[in-house]
Amino acid sequence: MKSVHRVSSVIPQIEAARPRSSAMLALSSLTCEIEKAKQLLHYCSESSKLYLALTSDAIARRCQRSRNLLERSLDVVRNSVPVLLAIEICHIVDELRNAKFILDPSEVEAGKVLRESLRPHLSITVPTERLDIGALKFAASKLHIMSRRDIVIEKRSIKNLLRKVGDGNPAKKERLKFLFYLLDKYGNSIVTEQQENAILSGDKTSEFQTSRSSNDAKADVVPPDKFKCPLSLRLMYDPVTIASGVTFERMWIQRWFDEGYDTCPKTKEKLSHQSLAPDSFLKHEISKWCVEYGIRNIDPSRGAETLCSSESSMSINSLGSLAHGYGDSIYNPDPSNGKVLNDLSSNSIQSDDSDQRCETSTLRTLRSLALLPKLKELKWESQCDVVEDTKNYLDRDDQALGSATFENFLTLLVQFLVDAHDQGDLKAQRTGSQLLLTYVSKNRYEATCFDKGAFSLLISLLDSEVSEQVLATLEVLSAHENCRPEIAASGILGPIFKILGSQNRILQESALKILNNLSHDCYVCQHLIYLGCIPKMIPFLQSSPFTKLALTILKNLCNSEEASASIAETDKCIASVAEFLESASSEDQEYAVAILHSVCHEQVRYCKLVLEESFAVYPALINIKTNGSDKAKASASELLRLFQVIEHDGL
Repeated sequence: MKSVHRVSSVIPQIEAARPRSSAMLALSSLTCEIEKAKQLLHYCSESSKLYLALTSDAIARRCQRSRNLLERSLDVVRNSVPVLLAIEICHIVDELRNAKFILDPSEVEAGKVLRESLRPHLSITVPTERLDIGALKFAASKLHIMSRRDIVIEKRSIKNLLRKVGDGNPAKKERLKFLFYLLDKYGNSIVTEQQENAILSGDKTSEFQTSRSSNDAKADVVPPDKFKCPLSLRLMYDPVTIASGVTFERMWIQRWFDEGYDTCPKTKEKLSHQSLAPDSFLKHEISKWCVEYGIRNIDPSRGAETLCSSESSMSINSLGSLAHGYGDSIYNPDPSNGKVLNDLSSNSIQSDDSDQRCETSTLRTLRSLALLPKLKELKWESQCDVVEDTKNYLDRDDQALGSATFENFLTLLVQFLVDAHDQGDLKAQRTGSQLLLTYVSKNRYEATCFDKGAFSLLISLLDSEVSEQVLATLEVLSAHENCRPEIAASGILGPIFKILGSQNRILQESALKILNNLSHDCYVCQHLIYLGCIPKMIPFLQSSPFTKLALTILKNLCNSEEASASIAETDKCIASVAEFLESASSEDQEYAVAILHSVCHEQVRYCKLVLEESFAVYPALINIKTNGSDKAKASASELLRLFQVIEHDGL
């Protein structure tokens, strides 16, 4: 509840900040998840204590899943709002990450006893009923159901649940009916006994509590004030000092300057310049402190859109002055005043001396880098030369352009590729696609700057001579969690699904790897399911060298309730998955059991469907329960239990 309140309070501020389009998808997801979280809290507040104890593990998992989705959406949104709001969002994300959803021990005990008691609840014989009455008394004592009023509230809550459940979940309906029957018949006797023993009862609450782990000693360690950024109030990772003499975290003070501020956030004085001086001594002191207390100091730019660093000698800002200094000899946008670009392939400096030849190569590279922001304004031949020089520079230096980007660099590069495709220039397509792949592979932070518009431009290139390189680029980008929502929103998933139907194994493998990366994002999973991803996995499950990839994608998608329904209702899907129960690979078995467990856990009729579609399920599960991995054993045991309950209940 505390987490929901904190996130809800910041949503109006995010909306007022009018984040750019790339964050609107995440904002929409955030709003949706908050509503779901509020519905979950409302359900818990009106539910029966007995039934909440019975389903406590499932409720805790829903809380954790909701927390994870809120955290993910906030992490994306914070990159598109003003710096002060971004800092506030960072604090909320920290709180969400540190939150633990802990069940009260009394509720755990009550739930365990109730589950054991209600398993054979349809056979209402006298011995079974006595056993259930004992379990009910025990649960009532643990849950502090002490008075007739408490019994009335429990019965009313169970009635409300019965009205809402309908006929879609007969197992849940029967359990609720039996709980109501026991409360109706034996409520008074339970209350009498509880009142006699009230003095022995504790005053423990059975509500879910969000708290920090008591075992986490690290949470009690507070960094010295000098180690904390005055803007974010968090431990600094890359401290830099500005003109006022105050030290800040590089990422946050850079964002402050980028938003047009020319004052010190702490002293409020107007700054004479905006240079950032790295404080190496303080960074070393912070590192020593972290080692001493076992603290992991995380780079705040991880998972965020990285800002251009001003300390690099090869930054675009410094190169801009270089291009300006060369004047018309390098660039002149007006053709009437001179050539657009000197021929970069000619030797403007003639010398037999090797040092001078090296200088010529360096100057050529510097000129090309300086012209990158103005690439679109150059003649086509010059554009090709600039892109080729930049690619060669990246190939030579792993750290090249690590911070030498500008806001629309990637979009500009993709546009160059599209133009090369339109002109039929195969060499330019290959050079540009290699540069794009090399760049995103070597610059993990700048890769997150790839916006929806750039992804949309890539669509036309998936059916070109460089489709293999484009898919390889998408594979790298899809591994970045911040890029996944952008990929889903760009419309590129349709062409990727089309590639799955081709006969090109290389392209199919890349497409499956992209889908595998995307399937790790719960929000993107909804898009994949809606676009029919699950039926497209069937051919790869039945006969393909990529069965493991397809199985992994299905397993990841199963984190969504919609996926379970789609798997159950897709022709041949359950039968194809069940075949892996007899696989020689323990990992394949584990994934297959996890998928079937996710499907059967949702509805009883899916359990029956699994048993009907594959007669070999029972012996395979028994074998896995004995010889499988620990995770596979646990899932297999639960599946067998569900099947036994169905057979016993005659459902």
